[in-house]
Amino acid sequence: MQGSGQETAGGKGFDMREWLQPKRLTLAMWDHAYLTRHVAGDAFEDYDKVLDEAAERGYNTLRLDPLPHVIDLSRPEVVYRQADTKRPYLPWSRPGGFEGPAGAWLIEMVEKLRARKLNYTLSAWWPTGIEPAVSEPRTLADAAELWASMLRQWKKRFGFEGLAYVDLNNEFPCFLADQWEEMEKRSGPMHSPAWQQLATAVINMAMDRMRDEFPELLFTVSLHGDLPHCGMPVELDCLDIHFYSDADPRWTKRTRFDRYLPDLFTKTDWRKDFSSRCGSARAAAGMYRARQRAKAEAFAQWGRRRGMPLTASGGWSSQYYIDSPEMDWTWLLEWAEWSVEDAIDLGLWGWSPHNYVQPQFANWKDIGWHQELTARFLQG
Repeated sequence: MQGSGQETAGGKGFDMREWLQPKRLTLAMWDHAYLTRHVAGDAFEDYDKVLDEAAERGYNTLRLDPLPHVIDLSRPEVVYRQADTKRPYLPWSRPGGFEGPAGAWLIEMVEKLRARKLNYTLSAWWPTGIEPAVSEPRTLADAAELWASMLRQWKKRFGFEGLAYVDLNNEFPCFLADQWEEMEKRSGPMHSPAWQQLATAVINMAMDRMRDEFPELLFTVSLHGDLPHCGMPVELDCLDIHFYSDADPRWTKRTRFDRYLPDLFTKTDWRKDFSSRCGSARAAAGMYRARQRAKAEAFAQWGRRRGMPLTASGGWSSQYYIDSPEMDWTWLLEWAEWSVEDAIDLGLWGWSPHNYVQPQFANWKDIGWHQELTARFLQG
């Protein structure tokens, strides 16, 4: 697989990443935490500080959720509220409530990152419970219209310099109120031939709609790394694929991830056993890595055939992990260290070491660890 990213449909030695700007993305998945945690005493209280820290650690691209179903950039003074979620832990957002002018905060963040010449991507999880909301998208077509409305305002206020791509929906068809259920009702179970045909039509229609109005931007929907996706004739400008260890059933069964998954956000009694099992499951680490590399290569080949550069803005290890005295991060950080080598070998355009590249996690404090990995990817 070494050097496979260079052997493309454009001819031996052609690399489509050389035609992109920037040519490599080191991605930090900040999503909507940079808004919900921009309160006194929380991790994103000081935007200057966290942006300087991101650059110091070698991240040149921030993945941001601008809450296009909530925020109206023409009214940045509107105060938004989210009640306490009553959950013991909520990664990527904030378990406690928040209140403030999120539109003004978004403007502040984007202006500060642009002043530092940092790049960014936009993505949407469509979180509920933040009020007042503009609308709740039910389908990808709904989402596209909300994005179009926000991007018109975005172009007037910021322009599009530094915006690498727009992800209309994180891990399609997740997080849209009706999309998954509606598609299975019309076409049968996910990944069946009829489902793939319908998913292709739904995705391509949204992509066409966005490109018609914004020809200067790149658009995608990110996907969970399910192999049946490969080969679908979707017209994406990049493949943002999230590869996770739970895709290997051997890891899942050893760690009981499938058993603990329903309670990860609501209970704490799973933590010690899950962490211990993750450590024990390292005995088969080489096999998991081989399987994940093969899966990523399948996506890379699909992307090369259709001219879609491959990114991984999240993933590689566990979808869910936390800072806790009961949770050992050793195995997760080892997985991240493998991932950078695999990302280089497979010719990825964008890479992130794990789902937790945010200042509220303890690993953020290990500056040298991040610098070593980001430098390795950028030099690869």
